[in-house]
Amino acid sequence: MTIIQPRSNTRNDWPMAINAKRKKRRPMEPTVERLSDKCVSVSFAPSGTEWTVPVLLASDQHFDSAHADRRLIKKHLDEVVEANGRALFLGDWFDSMQGASDRRGSKSALLPQYKRSDYLNALVEDSVAFLEPYAPYIAGWAEGNHETSILRHTEFDLLGATINELNLRTGSEIQRMGYSGWVFIRYLQYSSGLIDGTKKIYYTHGSGGGGPVTKGVIATNRRATFLPDADIICSGHIHEAWSMEMRRERINCNGTVYGETQYHLQLPTYKDEFAGDGSGWWHETGKAPRPMGGWFVDLGRKKNNNFWTYKATPRRAE
Repeated sequence: MTIIQPRSNTRNDWPMAINAKRKKRRPMEPTVERLSDKCVSVSFAPSGTEWTVPVLLASDQHFDSAHADRRLIKKHLDEVVEANGRALFLGDWFDSMQGASDRRGSKSALLPQYKRSDYLNALVEDSVAFLEPYAPYIAGWAEGNHETSILRHTEFDLLGATINELNLRTGSEIQRMGYSGWVFIRYLQYSSGLIDGTKKIYYTHGSGGGGPVTKGVIATNRRATFLPDADIICSGHIHEAWSMEMRRERINCNGTVYGETQYHLQLPTYKDEFAGDGSGWWHETGKAPRPMGGWFVDLGRKKNNNFWTYKATPRRAE
């Protein structure tokens, strides 16, 4: 397989031209577009009185690791396909720690398909083969620290190569996203296509170790302060799982006061390093088992007093 590298690693050169070539869809088909360098929108056109669609928020799959649970990844992507939902990958799809120049690497940890001299190409090929059936349902794909580390040390863009190959093979429009950014979930009127509501998701792949006791929860107060426009704030990286609701009082320009909930989600992992025979770095450093999976955000709408109201409700993907 020929791997096509992106022309540039700058965000301004990410594939925005894909939107101009968007293929025609049925009215019910969700659409994806880039609103700015840091924001992607995913639009749905609800119909019927009972409408719900899942959006998968997943990070830290570490797909090429021998400890990755590929069956769980497939299970969650299959649920997205069945409901015609969309998936967002929010960093560290790749583990990519077994290269010749990586001091963390161990050749004994390599899966058989990666025992090649072109190790990084093998990672791309295997990911493309696994994700090809799901490519039309992946709305956005963000970089994590494992991808940026490979780019920094080897000058090879694993994420860009994989996205480009999937888009070329399937005609999909997976949007490349940065380490942090925004995703707008838009509800469109079925008949006119006008925007009827928007839920705003802020994501960051994450930073730090999270802490064995606090598990990263302390960051919620800081994020709530400088991200007041977000309906949902999610983060990965530390391989923990929790949700927290922050209730806020808001007031509109007419002086009407109303309540609103901001959800904070910590995304877990699909990599189980605690399993096995009890040997290795994970056990030597006394680390605990980590929660597995991701989060779904169930989108829905309901009519109250002849007005449609929209919900985005988190649900653990286990």
